[in-house]
Amino acid sequence: MADQAPQTPTDRKLVWAPDMVRAGIAAEVMPQASQSLPQRLAQAARLALIFTWLPAFVVFAATTLAAPTVTNEASVAAAALWALLVAALIAGWAVVTELWRWRAGRPDEAAPETPTRPIALRLLLGSLPTAVFTSLVLALHGLSVGQIAVLAGLLVAVLHLLPLLVARLLTRRRQASPESSPDPVP
Repeated sequence: MADQAPQTPTDRKLVWAPDMVRAGIAAEVMPQASQSLPQRLAQAARLALIFTWLPAFVVFAATTLAAPTVTNEASVAAAALWALLVAALIAGWAVVTELWRWRAGRPDEAAPETPTRPIALRLLLGSLPTAVFTSLVLALHGLSVGQIAVLAGLLVAVLHLLPLLVARLLTRRRQASPESSPDPVP
């Protein structure tokens, strides 16, 4: 008995499926698409609060410790309060965004964002509410425009630019590694 090997090597090129096919697969695989509206709203608020408060606290506390003049020599407790207020406003914005998607009839899991949307536009649309809410909270606590600009810029960089850069670096690293080659060694 002879081992049977394929006569011709298979062509293993990556083929992208149309958006409709990917949306259908995502709808079958992801169980979140069947959540009720109150569950989706609670999840959006909870995730926004969790993923915003800690980075905002780190930015405000580190700035308070490293450059106290930027925060009017505020305490770490005041920095925690500012972070909590900013996170609560962003969580409220996440709920409003989820309601908007629901009213438009677009479940977010069944219709993912198209990758053709420019990254700069997505970055701008994501960081604009963060900058506005941070500015509002800090202005209400008596900081000057320059201090607000510095803190809002740092927070936007940590919440929006840093994750984007890390994701890009990981993607490039994965593409450059020889282990990710789809062709097996014969």
